[in-house]
Amino acid sequence: MALLTNRLKENVALIRQTFHNPNTIRSLNVMIGVDIDAELLYLPNTVDEQKIHLFLLEPIQQFVKESISYNQLGTLFKDGEPNEATTVEECVDGLLNGKAILLFNKDQAYLFNCSNWNVRSVEVPLSSSVYEGPASGLTEDISVNLNLLRNYYRSPNLVVDTLTIGSEAKKEISVLSVHNVSDPQLVEEVKKRLRDIKVSQAIINQLATDALEGKGMLFPRTMSIDRPDACAMALAAGRVIILVEGSPLALLAPSVFYHFFQNQDDYLSDFGKYGARPLRYFYFLTATFIPAIAVAIERFHLQDIPANLREQLAKTQDTLAPFPIELLFVILLMQLIMDGSYRLPGNAIFAVTFIGAMLISDVATEVNLFHPVTIVIIGICYITSFPVLHRGLLSPIFFIRISLVFLAHFLGFTGLFLGTTVLLLLTVQLHSVGVPYLYPLFPFQPDKWKDILFRPSLKEVINKPNPLPFNINQAKQDRKQNI
Repeated sequence: MALLTNRLKENVALIRQTFHNPNTIRSLNVMIGVDIDAELLYLPNTVDEQKIHLFLLEPIQQFVKESISYNQLGTLFKDGEPNEATTVEECVDGLLNGKAILLFNKDQAYLFNCSNWNVRSVEVPLSSSVYEGPASGLTEDISVNLNLLRNYYRSPNLVVDTLTIGSEAKKEISVLSVHNVSDPQLVEEVKKRLRDIKVSQAIINQLATDALEGKGMLFPRTMSIDRPDACAMALAAGRVIILVEGSPLALLAPSVFYHFFQNQDDYLSDFGKYGARPLRYFYFLTATFIPAIAVAIERFHLQDIPANLREQLAKTQDTLAPFPIELLFVILLMQLIMDGSYRLPGNAIFAVTFIGAMLISDVATEVNLFHPVTIVIIGICYITSFPVLHRGLLSPIFFIRISLVFLAHFLGFTGLFLGTTVLLLLTVQLHSVGVPYLYPLFPFQPDKWKDILFRPSLKEVINKPNPLPFNINQAKQDRKQNI
């Protein structure tokens, strides 16, 4: 780590040589009073030049004919969040983060926050809308997000720790917790996992998610959300919020299974108090298991169901492909249409959905390509997938659904039982930052079921949130290496 020297030109040269093209840095020679020769450095297109004029040049112009000492510089500049820097690395990081640097014939520099990044203004949350409640969402600007969260959680105990990842292209990460509410060991574990991200180019926000989730597969162990009010509720419950510069989504850790079935609507309406969550669990099970159940019945238990339904399922043998293959094909077709609707431009979505509807509508059934029962089953699957709130669960649902269909085809309900058992065993072993993923079902603690199936009173939710049993030894075992 190179230190600044007492020679102005040498300091300027040390900073310039760290850039592949030194001419990308713009410089301006200024005199502070009649005694101090200084150099102002900044990167064009990352700073607001009006801020430079307001924070630096205007105060300097007021003392043009006066004698100024280095000890008086601290009182001369008051705006722009001036910070002292003593190393070349601090100065380079400041330039890359939109700061202006004032260098002298001194082993010390001043950094001024004059950044001017083009980002969205505060808008309605895009990924987690609610029927009632606040309509402000997080943006890509981390300072705006911190402002929103401080607005919703106005407490002197709110702690904000700032980290930087990346050795070349760096990115700032803020870790938010509440003193005396969040487990200190949990907070340190989160910061440890983020510091262990060893990359040169920190340009992908998913790096933070991968580091926090640790070892494990299938189910997500962190939750991303763009609602500042939901983040404030998570802070009050002792969870940790991670804001990544350039991302409009906050990461919530730990995030165990039942967290993915909670929604801010649950705390903003009476319906969420009683009926919403049990229905979401039911929808999750329906969307996951119903195709495999239909295949098991069609293959092994036709004689055990009512005659009318038996006749309809027996007709599935008249189509071009066996019933399980037909189900899998329609599942993949629906997934293709849904993925396309997310990625295609708006004027092409109608054409894709229209063609998809033709393939799985009356045209397909009339030529015996698909049986109507198949269309009904897959329709129920995808309709019941929509109320599953967090999109991170959609990928596990899709994978489990496909796997269970194969098991049901070969082994019937025995295969379903075996597949479900293996799934439970895998899920029980998962942890989210040292917290059991299926807590409080495994380990079984019925006295901790508050706010799991039904929401208690808001006063109880806020004052007595569910504790999360953090285990530091388990957290160490689950850390990912070489992120």
